[in-house]
Amino acid sequence: MSPKNYNHSFKTEKKKTSSGNSVLKYIGLGIVGLAILGLIFSSVFSGRAGASNNLVFGTYGNRDIVYTYNNSFGQAVENAMSNYNTGVDQNNQFYTFIRYMAWQEAFSSIVFNTAIAYHLDDSGYEPSSRAVDRRVIEFGRYRTNGEFDEAKYIAASQAVKESDRELMREQLTLSTWGQDVLDNQYHSRGQLDFLWSMRAKENTYEYISIPFTEFPDENIIEYARANSGLFTRLPVSRITVSNEETAGEVMSLYEERRQDMGAFADLAGEYSQDAYSEDGGSMGAADYYRISELMGTDNTDTVFALSEGDIAGPFDTDYGWMIFRVDGAAENTDPADMIEDVRSYMLQNEVGIVEDVILSQAEKLREKAIASDSFRNTMEEEGLLVQVTSSFPVNYAADSLLGGSPENSGDPVLSGTASSDDFWSKIVPLTRSGAVSRPVVLNGSVALFTFISSEEQEEIDYWDSLVDYEVARSRQNDFRAVVVNPDSKLFEDNFSAAYNRIFPEQG
Repeated sequence: MSPKNYNHSFKTEKKKTSSGNSVLKYIGLGIVGLAILGLIFSSVFSGRAGASNNLVFGTYGNRDIVYTYNNSFGQAVENAMSNYNTGVDQNNQFYTFIRYMAWQEAFSSIVFNTAIAYHLDDSGYEPSSRAVDRRVIEFGRYRTNGEFDEAKYIAASQAVKESDRELMREQLTLSTWGQDVLDNQYHSRGQLDFLWSMRAKENTYEYISIPFTEFPDENIIEYARANSGLFTRLPVSRITVSNEETAGEVMSLYEERRQDMGAFADLAGEYSQDAYSEDGGSMGAADYYRISELMGTDNTDTVFALSEGDIAGPFDTDYGWMIFRVDGAAENTDPADMIEDVRSYMLQNEVGIVEDVILSQAEKLREKAIASDSFRNTMEEEGLLVQVTSSFPVNYAADSLLGGSPENSGDPVLSGTASSDDFWSKIVPLTRSGAVSRPVVLNGSVALFTFISSEEQEEIDYWDSLVDYEVARSRQNDFRAVVVNPDSKLFEDNFSAAYNRIFPEQG
């Protein structure tokens, strides 16, 4: 018999698994100090290759990234742990997560610093002994009342002195890299003025958005009628098992007990590993397209061609091996009674059709707004919410040097606009108050924008330093990206294996 309830829930599938204050904020104590993010004073260097008795977390070039509790990697781990709230039970799962994050943070810094050391070493750079001496004299361990204390230095063990000198050498290496790569910049007056001209002018826009979910009902019904086979419903039951051998066994048992009306339901309760087992395997009246999403059109055609009481399978799917039984005759449902189901299908599988229709609607609205010379009135008459963006300059990819971004408006619809070619190509030409953009596709919706106003920002008196800082930060980020690139022939990441040797319970 065919179920009367055509809205039988299609349960979630589980896939089978397999194995000035503002000035100081930007500039701080200097370009290099900020650009290196303070790593000079918690540097995480490693020894050269050959430290076989230590835990090696990876390599960069000819340098092993080694951990010991008292080397600079160990110091970095300690520093990272202190930045987290570790006042929880060490057997607590949250503590385990914190610990992993702290170690990963420390490892990231050591990789970066090891790369710097490697490339400087490859260039032939070596801090002079006198430079190291000067650094040692300035080291807090050997100072009293702000002055170098010779007695403290003499009292320190040779091992401590050697360790301190190595730390000073590491700091000098990072300082040199920072000065040469980050701080050694020149920007012409013309370049600085051009960048400021880009940042100084900020524009504001009004906009509306039409979500794809507003795809008209009449279009949905038209699509459903043209593709009726996708929405044909067939009452079926299903058994899902983990392997083909068990599936074959279930099919044989069903054929033996075929005359028993409850045979399939009993087998589903005993063998099936999906959410329908508690209902005797019944999926109710299932749409063709839903079954097709599980196992493809060819296998679905096989099931839909069965007579009531027949079974088909086993079918190998991403969710296990499936056997289907037909419980009744196929039925075609009036598209008007399944609009939301068809809409959901189209938003997932026919988004191009949906987009074209919404774009056409938006274009008609644009023409109407231009004709009426009032964007807001036109949109409000159409029942659309008119919103206002934050002020922002022409700032592709949201470069922090150039200031704000359209994404700062806080509307999820505008997410991703900063890097959208379509958005900027439609927005930049709007220079006249009341000008309306061409439709812009954004995050499952289509938007229209109109230019409201433009405002010149007051000049920043520390602009030159800000440019230096931002360029240095950009260079540093680019260098980091190159260092940890998966295709790098210099970097080998062994973090997970080494970490799990120390904390095997983390897994």
